Amino acid sequence: MIQYVLWVVSFISLWITLVWLNVLVIEPGRLPKPRTLPRVTIALPCYNRASGLARTIRSLTELQYPRKLLQFIIVDDCSQDTTLADAKRLQKTYPEFSVLVLEHARNRGKAAAVNTALSRATGELFACLDADTLVHPDALRHLVAYFADLRVGAAIGQVKVDEPQNIYEKLQRVEYILSSFIRRLWSNMSTLFVAPGGALSLFKTEVLKGVGGFAEAGLTEDLEIALRLKANGYDVRMEPRAITYTKVPPSWTALWRQRIRWYRGFVVNHLKYRHLFFNRAHGIFGTFQLPLNVLSVSLLLLTVLLVSYGSLSDLFETLYRSLTIKGYFLNHLLDFPSVKELLLGQNLQVTLPIIIGTALGAYMIVLAHQQMQERLLRNLHHIGLYFLVSPYVTTVHWVSALMHETLRTRRKW
Repeated sequence: MIQYVLWVVSFISLWITLVWLNVLVIEPGRLPKPRTLPRVTIALPCYNRASGLARTIRSLTELQYPRKLLQFIIVDDCSQDTTLADAKRLQKTYPEFSVLVLEHARNRGKAAAVNTALSRATGELFACLDADTLVHPDALRHLVAYFADLRVGAAIGQVKVDEPQNIYEKLQRVEYILSSFIRRLWSNMSTLFVAPGGALSLFKTEVLKGVGGFAEAGLTEDLEIALRLKANGYDVRMEPRAITYTKVPPSWTALWRQRIRWYRGFVVNHLKYRHLFFNRAHGIFGTFQLPLNVLSVSLLLLTVLLVSYGSLSDLFETLYRSLTIKGYFLNHLLDFPSVKELLLGQNLQVTLPIIIGTALGAYMIVLAHQQMQERLLRNLHHIGLYFLVSPYVTTVHWVSALMHETLRTRRKW
């Protein structure tokens, strides 16, 4: 029974991979340069960000964009460190820029801080940036070009991991490279459904205000706002040349908290926008992308469950026979099958799709590094480790997130 389930999973995974490979040939047309550059407001919501705020502001002042067309709004969400004092000092440090510092009387969360900035925004376009994120000097100019298309409500860039040091951060670098590549494919298909809230995602200000701003109750406001834009008929686009560098969780505990929040937000927002599923009015976004989101998570959980069950069953059987049959363990350990026996012992119904899917997956990894301008050889050993441990770690995160959401435990930002 297990082998048939694995065969179905392998076939679906292979089909999805082939779909993505076909999307690679869809290249968006060359974007026209805007005749006049719009004014842009960049919000920096802060809570205990004294360690990174100055570095982030410095990167913003190096943007290749007219200074008179930039507005920076720093919103301190009742920090307990020196964030507010640092923000006011930075306001004086860069008098040539329009830097506005606002503060909340009580901690209200990131989305509320962004909405506070939105209410004071004077730019035609609005972006938000975490105070531990750096921007490439050309990032904003690349993003602005997308808004010549009136259907575009938001444009996002490529997010890179900033100076990864330990194994947690280096594995996340692999993940971010692959995620950016997949987002580019989604953008080509007009099915992109996320706008990272801390990585200079750019919005039309009037559109963002028109749909009600960021949701302050819930989780993953960046996913929610992108789904709301899609629900209102707007497109979200991705520009890989618009690069930002962000800090990622450096430990298991920090990664755990982040992923539980992300995955709970995935569940909450997909339930909130379930009316879009199989909705032909929203094209392949409703009929293909949203169902695929849920199917992908289900396939991951099912595959890891079956593989783990099979591995544990084989281990238990080996231990049982080793304890009950004299010499079994040593003979089993030294009994290497010949190439012929190894080939004849394989179930081609399962093995062949896995081999083909693995080859195509490896090809996509190479393309991801090429198109995201990353060095493959530098990440090669981390790529192997990532695919070895990531399915199991991600499954544990998903199971925990689903349990938290089922039990309705407190949702934290």
